Amino acid sequence: MIKGRNIFSSKKVFIRTIVPVTIIVFFLITAVSCKTGKEEILENKEAAEAEQAGEDVEGAAKTSANVIAIDIWDSCGPGERIAMLDSIEDFLAMNASVEINTKHFRSQEELEDQFEAASLAGSGPEIILVNMDGARRLAPENIVREIKDEIDYIKILDGLVEISEYNNKKYIIPFRSTDFLMLFYNKELIEKPPSDFEAVVEYCREVNNTNEQIYGWLLNGSEADWVIPFVGGYSDWIIDYDTDFLTLDSEATEKTLEFLNFIYNEEKIVPYDVKYEEIDRLFRNGNAAMIINGTWAIEEYESEGLNFGISKIPKVWQGDSNPTPLISGLGFMINVNCYGNELEESKKFIEYMLSEEVQISWTKRTQTFPVLKNIDTNSAIRDDPLIFNAFQQAKICRGKPCDDMIRVIRDAIRINVENVIMGSITPQEAASKIQRDAIRLKDGSITVEELKEEKS
Repeated sequence: MIKGRNIFSSKKVFIRTIVPVTIIVFFLITAVSCKTGKEEILENKEAAEAEQAGEDVEGAAKTSANVIAIDIWDSCGPGERIAMLDSIEDFLAMNASVEINTKHFRSQEELEDQFEAASLAGSGPEIILVNMDGARRLAPENIVREIKDEIDYIKILDGLVEISEYNNKKYIIPFRSTDFLMLFYNKELIEKPPSDFEAVVEYCREVNNTNEQIYGWLLNGSEADWVIPFVGGYSDWIIDYDTDFLTLDSEATEKTLEFLNFIYNEEKIVPYDVKYEEIDRLFRNGNAAMIINGTWAIEEYESEGLNFGISKIPKVWQGDSNPTPLISGLGFMINVNCYGNELEESKKFIEYMLSEEVQISWTKRTQTFPVLKNIDTNSAIRDDPLIFNAFQQAKICRGKPCDDMIRVIRDAIRINVENVIMGSITPQEAASKIQRDAIRLKDGSITVEELKEEKS
């Protein structure tokens, strides 16, 4: 009995011992198996994500490799800057493979200096947008590309084409025209502007009342830019663009000075001592029926609600042609380091900017004008009398020479016109003196102050 109980007890003990151990081992194995399965799932998931990430990186690299980046530098004013960014956005919407980066400079001088340094080092932006005189500044440094088949210059305003060259090669693509003079007339006083200066003089004779400061027409004759257009109206000009040779000693200059002497001294229909600010004020107040002013005045007069019109400056006195004011503008230049795909996309962008769509958009949004000769056939231009008539003047303007050249021309003309009006020199004498004085100012043999003292 005792043995039996012992055997039974031993079995019982064994069972009590083995069962818990078996259960523990089972759960350990199950736990290990479950953990291993989760780890495998996690590892597989991480591997899949890693693989996908690798594919994404590779795809991004491939996409990046297919994008052509174009850099554009400018020193535009606020209005033109906004228009430029919007035009770029529209262009990119149609050209997904292109990326355009812009950099704005406070002045063109700063832009040109940095561009020159970058281009000489073999880098720099693909495109710069600068004033038209940038061609004369940068072309001699061999840092911009000669423009060959990128544009058909026959389609561009003649006045801008003639200042697109350096050494008989073109280096800038005109984009916008700016800062030219035209005739402004008060539509409350004049229904239709005169076609020639004979009619202008006759009108002034009829309406002038100097005691009440009432004038038919006023001219800012003390500033050369208002005198120069008449030289062109007499079928000559102030400079040979190909050689930079001054051509001021001409019959056209003499006739211009005779006309000024006629209106100021003989007819006395225009006061010589009235400056630009006073002329502008008299026109705004309705005291002057007609004046010659620039493109910048259009928006100012519109904002004041003036009822005014615009036309070409009337044909010169005793002549057959309209005066030819100076014209300037903005243009694109291409870095000499730009080639391959970047060059092709740069050309495509410039071509887009010269489209009628962009040219019209900028005309509505900025104080600049188009450069395409025939754009006035577009209804957006044709149906706007102010823009259309201003553009007729732009068509016959002459290109403003580079700053260094126009500065000496202005000084020589201003000083000698004053002497003609004061009676100290005849128009015939003054024409040749203007040429000699401009040459002396240009070569530095005399200063403006010394020239004034010499003529006094």
